[in-house]
Amino acid sequence: MIILSIAAVIGILLFLQKILYAKLWDYKLHMKLAFSAKEAFEGDRLTLTEELTNAKLLPLPWVTAKFQLSRNIRFVEAGDTGISDEYNQNDMFSINMFQRITRKLEFICQKRGYYRIKSMSLVSSNLMASDKLVKQLDCNEELVVYPSFVQFQGLDILFNKLYGDIEIKRFTNPDPFAFSGIRDYRPGDAFNTVNFKATAKTGQLMVNINSSTAARDLVIILDVQPYANWYDEEIIEEAIRIAASAADKFINMGFSVGLVSNGCDALSKEPVRILTGSGNGHFNNIIDKLARIDLSISPEPISGRLYSLRDMDTVYMLVSCCTNDNIVNAYGEMLAVGMSARWILPVPEGAETEDIEATGLVTSIHRKAVVKIAV
Repeated sequence: MIILSIAAVIGILLFLQKILYAKLWDYKLHMKLAFSAKEAFEGDRLTLTEELTNAKLLPLPWVTAKFQLSRNIRFVEAGDTGISDEYNQNDMFSINMFQRITRKLEFICQKRGYYRIKSMSLVSSNLMASDKLVKQLDCNEELVVYPSFVQFQGLDILFNKLYGDIEIKRFTNPDPFAFSGIRDYRPGDAFNTVNFKATAKTGQLMVNINSSTAARDLVIILDVQPYANWYDEEIIEEAIRIAASAADKFINMGFSVGLVSNGCDALSKEPVRILTGSGNGHFNNIIDKLARIDLSISPEPISGRLYSLRDMDTVYMLVSCCTNDNIVNAYGEMLAVGMSARWILPVPEGAETEDIEATGLVTSIHRKAVVKIAV
């Protein structure tokens, strides 16, 4: 009789705890995720903070937090973290009543991109693990990983050539409304540049010096369309890093820099385009757009953009590993009409590109304004 009574009591208790956990397990149970920074560069180490709070009398023997995170975010130490596949992150907790548990998970930003944890789920059970209890939570935690800067001598040489192109543009386009000084008359100076007041004062013919127009503009044209005969995403990523490096260098030198690309923004799904501008805020806008280019969205050919660019006072830098007839002809047209342009051609180490140089047009372009960079 006693045994039956004990069994009955145990059965009632088990039933009650089942009802209790089913109704109250997620009451005042909160989970927060937070990246230690909102922006980072490739290769940076950050931390992801997990904070689980149970503000009630009911303890939870186990709680599993599940959320999706890109495989490009690599955790340094797994610890209690379990990874069911390359995207799903599972972390298990055991939390008592009125307790808060905080964990910091260090990770490496392995690749440029826009990363977002949209939501997460908490999974638990009652004391006997007879029921699976699930709660969905909104998260909306974001991280933007910027492309790293390219460091090698060959790129510096190219940047110096671009600098020379821009300076030539500046000093071959005088601005009649921008006065910067007075000098002696030279044969060939226009009559309307004579400064009669200075001439009368010095007794010698003097002319005004007009400063150059604001033709300190560089537009970076980034093509993310792969080469037809091979596809290596790392080559496209290197092209993005080159574009970021060029923007950083020339904005720091005081030039105005713009960006045109057929790469689409991960948020707007539209091709990236930024008008020329300068300063740290403008650079942050450019590098943010480069970080958010989503290579999973098929790009339109860049050749159409090349035909539409006809500003003779701007220097253009094309970064593209695609060398099909459309882009070759469009780039050749830019040079034929007298535009200042240079083409950076990232290629895999040892890649066969004889077909690129087989045509007379590309051979002439390559000698003048195409720089192949093996990466």
